[in-house]
Amino acid sequence: MKLTLILMTIGIFVCGQTQTDNKIREKIEGNFLGNGKKIIATAVKTKEAKGNPIEDGTPAVYEIRFSDKKLKPIKVGCCEIILINEGDLNQDGSDEISIYQAPTNGCTYAMETYSNINGHWKTIVDRFLIPTGCEVISKDDLQKRIFREKNQIFYLEKDMREGNGKLIKKKVERK
Repeated sequence: MKLTLILMTIGIFVCGQTQTDNKIREKIEGNFLGNGKKIIATAVKTKEAKGNPIEDGTPAVYEIRFSDKKLKPIKVGCCEIILINEGDLNQDGSDEISIYQAPTNGCTYAMETYSNINGHWKTIVDRFLIPTGCEVISKDDLQKRIFREKNQIFYLEKDMREGNGKLIKKKVERK
Protein backbone atom coordinates (compact mmCIF):
# COMPACT_ATOMS: atom_id res chain seq x y z
CA MET A 1 0.00 0.00 0.00
CA LYS A 2 2.82 2.37 0.92
CA LEU A 3 4.60 1.63 -2.38
CA THR A 4 1.38 2.27 -4.33
CA LEU A 5 0.94 5.67 -2.68
CA ILE A 6 4.55 6.58 -3.39
CA LEU A 7 4.23 5.57 -7.06
CA MET A 8 0.96 7.51 -7.44
CA THR A 9 2.58 10.59 -5.90
CA ILE A 10 5.57 10.31 -8.23
CA GLY A 11 3.26 9.91 -11.25
CA ILE A 12 1.33 13.04 -10.32
CA PHE A 13 4.55 15.01 -9.74
CA VAL A 14 6.23 13.89 -12.96
CA CYS A 15 3.21 14.53 -15.18
CA GLY A 16 2.36 17.77 -13.40
CA GLN A 17 -1.30 16.79 -13.20
CA THR A 18 -3.86 15.40 -10.79
CA GLN A 19 -6.32 12.61 -11.34
CA THR A 20 -9.23 15.06 -11.08
CA ASP A 21 -7.93 17.39 -13.81
CA ASN A 22 -9.88 16.69 -16.99
CA LYS A 23 -8.36 19.32 -19.31
CA ILE A 24 -4.80 17.94 -19.36
CA ARG A 25 -3.81 14.27 -19.02
CA GLU A 26 -3.50 11.02 -20.98
CA LYS A 27 -7.30 10.72 -21.05
CA ILE A 28 -9.51 13.80 -21.46
CA GLU A 29 -13.08 14.53 -22.39
CA GLY A 30 -14.48 17.14 -24.70
CA ASN A 31 -17.14 18.13 -27.20
CA PHE A 32 -15.04 16.94 -30.15
CA LEU A 33 -18.01 16.44 -32.51
CA GLY A 34 -19.66 19.79 -31.76
CA ASN A 35 -22.96 18.21 -30.74
CA GLY A 36 -22.66 18.86 -27.01
CA LYS A 37 -21.93 15.19 -26.28
CA LYS A 38 -18.84 14.56 -24.13
CA ILE A 39 -16.40 12.16 -25.77
CA ILE A 40 -13.33 10.65 -24.13
CA ALA A 41 -9.99 10.91 -25.93
CA THR A 42 -7.28 8.50 -24.78
CA ALA A 43 -3.58 8.26 -25.60
CA VAL A 44 -2.89 4.62 -26.48
CA LYS A 45 0.45 2.93 -27.07
CA THR A 46 0.00 0.83 -30.21
CA LYS A 47 3.55 -0.48 -30.50
CA GLU A 48 6.02 -1.20 -27.71
CA ALA A 49 9.55 0.21 -27.88
CA LYS A 50 12.44 -2.17 -28.45
CA GLY A 51 15.68 -0.65 -27.31
CA ASN A 52 16.87 2.93 -27.63
CA PRO A 53 15.86 4.50 -30.99
CA ILE A 54 19.09 6.53 -30.95
CA GLU A 55 21.03 3.24 -30.99
CA ASP A 56 19.07 1.54 -33.81
CA GLY A 57 16.21 0.49 -31.53
CA THR A 58 12.53 0.89 -32.42
CA PRO A 59 10.53 3.65 -30.70
CA ALA A 60 7.09 3.12 -29.20
CA VAL A 61 4.14 4.34 -31.30
CA TYR A 62 1.07 6.16 -29.98
CA GLU A 63 -2.32 7.25 -31.27
CA ILE A 64 -5.31 9.07 -29.83
CA ARG A 65 -8.51 7.04 -29.75
CA PHE A 66 -12.00 8.29 -29.02
CA SER A 67 -14.96 6.77 -27.17
CA ASP A 68 -17.23 7.72 -30.09
CA LYS A 69 -16.26 5.62 -33.11
CA LYS A 70 -17.41 8.42 -35.46
CA LEU A 71 -14.07 10.04 -34.66
CA LYS A 72 -11.07 8.51 -36.41
CA PRO A 73 -7.92 7.97 -34.33
CA ILE A 74 -5.09 10.51 -34.57
CA LYS A 75 -1.80 8.75 -35.29
CA VAL A 76 0.94 10.62 -33.44
CA GLY A 77 3.97 8.31 -33.59
CA CYS A 78 6.66 8.36 -30.95
CA CYS A 79 6.65 9.15 -27.95
CA GLU A 80 4.66 9.54 -24.74
CA ILE A 81 1.97 12.23 -24.87
CA ILE A 82 -0.21 14.44 -22.76
CA LEU A 83 -3.56 15.57 -24.18
CA ILE A 84 -4.96 19.07 -23.71
CA ASN A 85 -8.56 20.08 -24.35
CA GLU A 86 -8.19 23.58 -25.81
CA GLY A 87 -11.91 24.34 -25.99
CA ASP A 88 -13.33 25.76 -29.21
CA LEU A 89 -10.36 27.71 -30.66
CA ASN A 90 -11.63 28.07 -34.24
CA GLN A 91 -15.26 28.79 -33.30
CA ASP A 92 -16.71 25.84 -35.21
CA GLY A 93 -18.68 24.54 -32.21
CA SER A 94 -16.34 21.68 -31.27
CA ASP A 95 -13.36 21.43 -28.94
CA GLU A 96 -9.83 21.26 -30.30
CA ILE A 97 -7.18 18.91 -28.91
CA SER A 98 -3.48 19.61 -28.40
CA ILE A 99 -0.85 16.95 -28.10
CA TYR A 100 2.21 17.62 -25.95
CA GLN A 101 4.69 14.94 -26.96
CA ALA A 102 7.96 13.70 -25.48
CA PRO A 103 11.05 13.49 -27.69
CA THR A 104 12.67 10.23 -28.71
CA ASN A 105 15.65 11.34 -26.66
CA GLY A 106 16.41 14.58 -24.88
CA CYS A 107 14.42 17.40 -23.30
CA THR A 108 12.75 19.23 -26.19
CA TYR A 109 9.06 18.37 -26.42
CA ALA A 110 6.68 19.16 -29.28
CA MET A 111 3.14 20.50 -29.31
CA GLU A 112 0.52 20.43 -32.07
CA THR A 113 -3.22 21.20 -32.15
CA TYR A 114 -5.92 19.36 -34.10
CA SER A 115 -9.52 20.14 -35.04
CA ASN A 116 -12.12 17.72 -36.35
CA ILE A 117 -13.07 19.31 -39.68
CA ASN A 118 -15.61 17.49 -41.88
CA GLY A 119 -14.90 14.18 -40.15
CA HIS A 120 -11.10 14.41 -40.44
CA TRP A 121 -8.50 15.57 -37.94
CA LYS A 122 -6.65 18.59 -39.35
CA THR A 123 -3.71 20.41 -37.82
CA ILE A 124 -4.71 23.97 -36.95
CA VAL A 125 -1.58 24.84 -34.95
CA ASP A 126 1.51 23.38 -36.59
CA ARG A 127 3.97 21.45 -34.48
CA PHE A 128 6.30 23.70 -32.50
CA LEU A 129 9.09 22.81 -30.09
CA ILE A 130 9.09 23.34 -26.33
CA PRO A 131 12.58 23.09 -24.84
CA THR A 132 12.16 22.11 -21.17
CA GLY A 133 15.72 21.88 -19.88
CA CYS A 134 14.50 18.49 -18.58
CA GLU A 135 12.20 20.28 -16.12
CA VAL A 136 8.50 19.45 -15.75
CA ILE A 137 6.16 22.03 -17.28
CA SER A 138 3.09 22.64 -15.14
CA LYS A 139 -0.38 21.85 -16.43
CA ASP A 140 -1.23 25.56 -16.16
CA ASP A 141 1.70 26.49 -18.42
CA LEU A 142 0.66 23.86 -20.98
CA GLN A 143 -2.95 25.07 -20.94
CA LYS A 144 -1.77 28.65 -21.61
CA ARG A 145 0.48 27.76 -24.59
CA ILE A 146 -2.34 27.94 -27.17
CA PHE A 147 -5.16 30.45 -26.92
CA ARG A 148 -7.68 32.61 -28.75
CA GLU A 149 -7.56 36.38 -28.61
CA LYS A 150 -9.61 38.83 -30.71
CA ASN A 151 -10.77 36.15 -33.21
CA GLN A 152 -7.23 34.91 -33.77
CA ILE A 153 -5.36 31.84 -32.49
CA PHE A 154 -1.92 32.31 -30.91
CA TYR A 155 0.69 30.12 -29.29
CA LEU A 156 3.55 30.87 -26.93
CA GLU A 157 7.03 29.80 -27.96
CA LYS A 158 10.34 30.23 -26.15
CA ASP A 159 12.65 32.83 -27.66
CA MET A 160 15.92 30.91 -27.69
CA ARG A 161 17.88 34.01 -28.74
CA GLU A 162 17.59 35.28 -25.18
CA GLY A 163 19.33 33.69 -22.23
CA ASN A 164 16.16 33.29 -20.17
CA GLY A 165 14.11 31.95 -23.10
CA LYS A 166 11.12 34.20 -22.41
CA LEU A 167 7.84 33.26 -24.06
CA ILE A 168 6.82 35.17 -27.16
CA LYS A 169 3.34 35.27 -28.67
CA LYS A 170 3.09 33.98 -32.26
CA LYS A 171 0.04 34.27 -34.49
CA VAL A 172 -1.27 31.09 -36.13
CA GLU A 173 -1.73 31.56 -39.85
CA ARG A 174 -5.09 30.28 -41.14
CA LYS A 175 -4.92 27.36 -43.55
